Formats: sequence, structure tokens, C-alpha cells
Amino acid sequence: MGQSNVTMTQAVTNVRSMLDEPNAAFWSDTELELWINEACNDVQRQAEILRQIDAIPVSVNEQNLSAPSDLLRQYRAEFVPTAQNILTYPVEFRGYIGMDQIWGNLQSLPSAFPEYFTFWFSPVGASAAGSPAPTQLRIRLFPVPAQAGTLNLFYYRLAVPASGTETIDTLPGWEDICYDYAVYKALRKDADPRWNDQFNIYKDKLVEMVSRTHPDWTDQPDYFSTGPQGIPSWLLGNTW
Repeated sequence: MGQSNVTMTQAVTNVRSMLDEPNAAFWSDTELELWINEACNDVQRQAEILRQIDAIPVSVNEQNLSAPSDLLRQYRAEFVPTAQNILTYPVEFRGYIGMDQIWGNLQSLPSAFPEYFTFWFSPVGASAAGSPAPTQLRIRLFPVPAQAGTLNLFYYRLAVPASGTETIDTLPGWEDICYDYAVYKALRKDADPRWNDQFNIYKDKLVEMVSRTHPDWTDQPDYFSTGPQGIPSWLLGNTW
């Protein structure tokens, strides 16, 4: 489940030690588990440390696909044709309105493989509450793939709730951030003024985590490249 080696039971014990309450009195184990799971989600929303690749099967002439239900934010997509699986084609993201500049009035134009994708709806199941019922996040490809393949979607996922002997869903070595969050929530419930200090400790550690892990877990510089596409002619030195 989680990437950490710390179980929820161990995490609750650690939080209780920080609260100086080894046995449940004011704060129940259920509350502490709730706050630790909340912490995993809050850390993921801000640091995007839990990453996933989902291999989505694509059939011939299939333009609309269901996105992963645990998707928080997408990073990249690639199309790998079944008949030529040594080839990998990057698929570029565009917003739905921006796609009008690409597909015009031919949204269902077929081609060998897709070059673009866009999203609509949101990552919730169709059985969720609401009227009308929400529809799971959909991926729309363009052009429509004329051959079968796999769409590899790189994305940041939601944290998975844990309990008991299940491991908490955060990075190993950073579990104390989740403990700090749970302690801050416990002190705030108790109207203990120390909650603000604990909250600042949590935020400071979270900033450190983001700086050390995002985006690629490296201290080496990256590079970028550009080409003539989309650059005004006067920047290229052309005259008309």
C-alpha cells in the first residue's frame, strides 16, 4: 500500500508519545488514525511525492478512456502501439478549449497514433452523490488511434488510507511530518495554544520536503530546449 515501512499502529504510538498520552484518554486511536491519514493526503497535495504510472489499454478507434480514480494531477502521457511496442510516442496535453485549435471540426479524425490528449469531468466514480451524478474523469485522445496500444499515464496519485498493521502512505524517512500534523490537530481540538507552534513545525518540515523531493529527487540541474515552432519570425531574424 504505502511507501513507508511504518504501520498505522506504530504511527499512533509515536503520536501518543509526542502528546504524552500513552493510553487513550482525551484522544482516541480512531481520531489519531484519521489525522495521520489526513496528513498523508495534505502532504501529497502539496509535495506530490506519491507517483504512479497507469498502463491504460487502447483499442482501435477508441478515443475516450477512463482515467485512474486515484488521480490527483497528471504529469505525462505516452502511447505504445501493440504491433510496434519498441516505439513510444509522447502524447501532449492540451486544455479542452485549446484543442479547438488542433482538431477544428474534425474531433474524430483517425490516425495511426494519438498526438494529443485532454480531460473532462473529475476523478470521482459515477456512483458518487450529487444530481446529476458525476462521471469519472475521462481522457480524450486526438487523433483517434487507428491501431491498438497502451496509453502510459504518469500521474500524482491520492494517498491510500491506512489502519492497523497497514503502512501509512508517505515516503520513508519523512513520517515525522505526518506525526506533527496529527499532534497539531489534537492540540487544536484541546484548544491548547501550542497547536499553532506545532502547525508551524509541520509547515516548515513540509517546505523542506518539497525542496528536497520535487520534482525529481536530485540535486543536479535540469535543462530545457526549444525550437523554431511558435517563435515569431522577427526573433529568428527572418524578413518579409
